[in-house]
Amino acid sequence: MSLLSIVAAGENGIMFPGEIREMYWAIAAFAVIVGLVVWKGLPGIRAGLTGRTDRIQSELDDARADREQAELALQTSTSTIAAPEDREREMRTEAAQTAQKLKADMMAKAEAEADAVRERGRADVANMKRQAQADLSAEVSRMTRDSAEAVVMSGLNDQSHGELIDNYINQVSQMS
Repeated sequence: MSLLSIVAAGENGIMFPGEIREMYWAIAAFAVIVGLVVWKGLPGIRAGLTGRTDRIQSELDDARADREQAELALQTSTSTIAAPEDREREMRTEAAQTAQKLKADMMAKAEAEADAVRERGRADVANMKRQAQADLSAEVSRMTRDSAEAVVMSGLNDQSHGELIDNYINQVSQMS
């Protein structure tokens, strides 16, 4: 088609310069420039595009790795969120068991202390009873001695003997 336009245009045509050789030189110069661009520039362009493609691929790989890490962190945090609930349940169970054990230990200790207090009380009561009996025996002995002394001193007749017995009974009843 372009040859037809060249031929049809004629010598000073509207579309092309007047000399056809100028057209050939222009085409040849254009071909040389295109050839140089293809020969020297195309490998650089290809290298640049390949580098850009590799860089984009690397960024996509990094983005995938970041996404996987984020998903892993999400799963970890989700399991960590569930873990405190389990840990809380374990801690509550452990605390309840410890409280039960402490309660049982304190009850056993309190029972042992109560038994010891009861035993000391029984021993104290027994000691006080022995002491009271000893005091009573000593008092009875004293009173008997005093009565015997009074009898011996006053010469025992029936009336004084009755009074002596009555006094002894009164003194014993006042002591109880």
